[in-house]
Amino acid sequence: MAKTVTVYHQPNCSACKTAMQFLSQRGVSYVAKDISTDEQARNELVALGSQATPTITIDGEVLIGFNPRKLSAALGI
Repeated sequence: MAKTVTVYHQPNCSACKTAMQFLSQRGVSYVAKDISTDEQARNELVALGSQATPTITIDGEVLIGFNPRKLSAALGI
């Protein structure tokens, strides 16, 4: 069953780009939310207890930063 994945990102964030490439290369669908242009996304990020990008949510689980091992484990891949 597909998981709901959201990536909170911003321009010029190399870790954000790497995280999104990681997901795309593994065929994981995700919603990308740019906190620099989307005030609602920025508010959601803060509500998650984060101010850093990338912040990735997977079915409600919050991962702050890009850690391939933790991301793979959370996705079950």
